[in-house]
Amino acid sequence: MRFHNAPLIKELCIQLGPQCPIDADIAKWVAKAIDPCLRELVFILRWNSGPIVMPKSLYTCKTLTILVLSDNILVDVPCEVDLPSLYQLDLDSVVYKDEDSHVRLLSSCPALKNLFVIRLDDVDDNVRKFTVKVPSLLRLTYLGRLFGEDEDSDGSLVIDTPDLIYLNILDGSEHSCSIKHMPRLMRALINVASHPVDNLLTSLSSIEYLELSPSGGTMVPWCNAVYSLLTRCCICQFDPDLCESLVVLLSNCPKLEVLMVDSTFLIDRSENHAPFLWNQPSSVPKCLSSHLMIFKLKGYAGREDEKELIRYILENSKCLKRADISMNSTCNLEKKQKMIDELESMPSVSTSLMCLFFA
Repeated sequence: MRFHNAPLIKELCIQLGPQCPIDADIAKWVAKAIDPCLRELVFILRWNSGPIVMPKSLYTCKTLTILVLSDNILVDVPCEVDLPSLYQLDLDSVVYKDEDSHVRLLSSCPALKNLFVIRLDDVDDNVRKFTVKVPSLLRLTYLGRLFGEDEDSDGSLVIDTPDLIYLNILDGSEHSCSIKHMPRLMRALINVASHPVDNLLTSLSSIEYLELSPSGGTMVPWCNAVYSLLTRCCICQFDPDLCESLVVLLSNCPKLEVLMVDSTFLIDRSENHAPFLWNQPSSVPKCLSSHLMIFKLKGYAGREDEKELIRYILENSKCLKRADISMNSTCNLEKKQKMIDELESMPSVSTSLMCLFFA
């Protein structure tokens, strides 16, 4: 690759796969492309050799606004690093030189608004304590270990982003998670194996949208917050044991207008599970009696817990305008029709309700 007599490069995307010769001087290519006009660099390296070190000039490119580093890249941040214009940074399955490399990188991005991080299960990226301390950050997506077999029990995630408005965390490990208060947070997608810390629950009190995947078959820890501004809520991986805690959660969401429940991937335990028992609360959550307008359930398989939840919502949601029920794809047509007939016979307190069933 040669850049002789070429105009100044503003955007550069380099994507190399397993066929790339392992003796290629890729770092040199990047070094030649870095000039005063470079705005965006996307570098994806999936070759069969080890991680490469990016040129030091990359970390002092004052015009760079978007930087994407993916796969076989060693993030070795020099002492002198300055990325004053960078507002979007993607660190996808990379390896870090040491525990402090990512900290130095993030601390040198005063204008950073969007951060996307992926850490693989099968790769040791040399970081135990992953720290995100960026005062300017608005959006954070952190996809950590998917499974809990990580031997590094001392691992942790630290988030200190006071201006954050969007948070997406998926982490199947049970590593500790320390989160400073985020008073501006509006949208959160949470799927973590560890229990929520108090600061996270406090920050969630200001959100308008929450997507929650409860761990361990319980939502009890998440019921310790009052979601006073929440209008849309999605519960993923719904479990029969969640019905009671779901109603408690709804009691803490006085302005909820849209409730979505996804039980698509739940294994049917009816043969080896105790009969479903649900002690319904004596009082109805305020959101059901005065605000809830849309209810959606995805992956309906006709289980008793699903029936009771739907019946409870229909009987108590006075403002409900629409209920969408999608059948589980594993059910045959005959069973789907039987389930639809059963659902259609359920009474509803709302006089303007429209029920839609999707086979």
